Amino acid sequence: MTRILVVSELFWPEGGGAELATYLILQILANHGFELTVVTGTKQPAKIPGVKYHITPFLKPTNRVVLWTQMKTMAASSHFRRLLEGHDILYIPSAAYPLVPLAKKAGLRIIVHFHNYMPIRYHGIKYYFEPDIVTPYNELTQAIMHEYHIRKNLSRTLLSPVSYALYILSKDLIKQADTIICVSKRQAELIVKNMPQIRNKIKVIYNPPPPQLLTEEPKKVFADVPTFLYVGGDSYVKGFYLVIHIIRLLAKQNIKAKFILTNNRSQKSIQLLEAVSRIGSVEVEVKGRIDYAELLTLQRRAWALLFPSIWEEPLPYAVVEAMLSATVPIGFKMGGLRELLEDTPAEDFLAMPGQVEQLMSSITRLMAHLREDIANIGLTLRKRALQIFNIKRLKERILKTFHVDESPIN
Repeated sequence: MTRILVVSELFWPEGGGAELATYLILQILANHGFELTVVTGTKQPAKIPGVKYHITPFLKPTNRVVLWTQMKTMAASSHFRRLLEGHDILYIPSAAYPLVPLAKKAGLRIIVHFHNYMPIRYHGIKYYFEPDIVTPYNELTQAIMHEYHIRKNLSRTLLSPVSYALYILSKDLIKQADTIICVSKRQAELIVKNMPQIRNKIKVIYNPPPPQLLTEEPKKVFADVPTFLYVGGDSYVKGFYLVIHIIRLLAKQNIKAKFILTNNRSQKSIQLLEAVSRIGSVEVEVKGRIDYAELLTLQRRAWALLFPSIWEEPLPYAVVEAMLSATVPIGFKMGGLRELLEDTPAEDFLAMPGQVEQLMSSITRLMAHLREDIANIGLTLRKRALQIFNIKRLKERILKTFHVDESPIN
């Protein structure tokens, strides 16, 4: 029996797509006889039958400098060393790279799973306007600018040179992994361009989809008014500011539409949305954070998922969920979105990265379609998603990757 130690700062239902993917992968492994132990900072993780959980304050999410210090402290404890010695594999689905040397010394095989661009971008984000390969000088500059302008955090800005040094160190630690999982071909391509030394360790495995979306046929019930779902909260990188801009443009043109916005928002963003919701022909419904069942219900009501993310998300779960719910995604032609929608009718609704006018055109063109035509496009997307996320094939690749005798293959 293969014994796997999973170290993840967050665990589902906390976090986002990466944590959902980890949860679904561990379900598969647990159902096929693997012995699993999860070490996490999440106080109430979703429980998988047969899986052991260790909750620790050392994995409480914080800035990179503090988190690395906490992980080093945890690694030095006799309790954690005993945990390591009782397992065959250390699985890192997040950023527990400081544990790599200790796991190597204990003879464990190391599997690292990338859900963003952390090994090649300080902040894990590859913006559409960035070149595929960046210089160390540009990376350090971006690190400082990210902390100052995006996070607006002075202490993190001041710590960014130290944090950047740890980021560089993490690259060397990642190179020691035995297997590296990427979640899309585009993600693997970008990482190999920047770190060619790990080419032969990389395997591309799409994240498994939520099981209920595979078994339940979608029942689209379109709202009378063209309705667009946006699930990115008030995140700048998810394109929140573009959503506000689009709402204003539609209202200015007196085009009737409805936007349903979910996920967390600051008070300032809520006030902005309240102001926008009073503009003419466009109705704005702010849902905030909702449970997963309600999200899937909204997917089925929506005419389209608005996904104006400005970074190359490797395999956005929001888009996967939309496809399996027969909902058309509208966004920029890049990253995982492009890979998922390529050669489908929905590809026509993708705008070139950064081209807001094209994005606006995609929205109005979709609104001009008959609901029956939109439904047919959605069904085509679901068929495509069922092919891409063939659960039997995904399970085989996951089980083979985590088998203790498996050696890395392309």
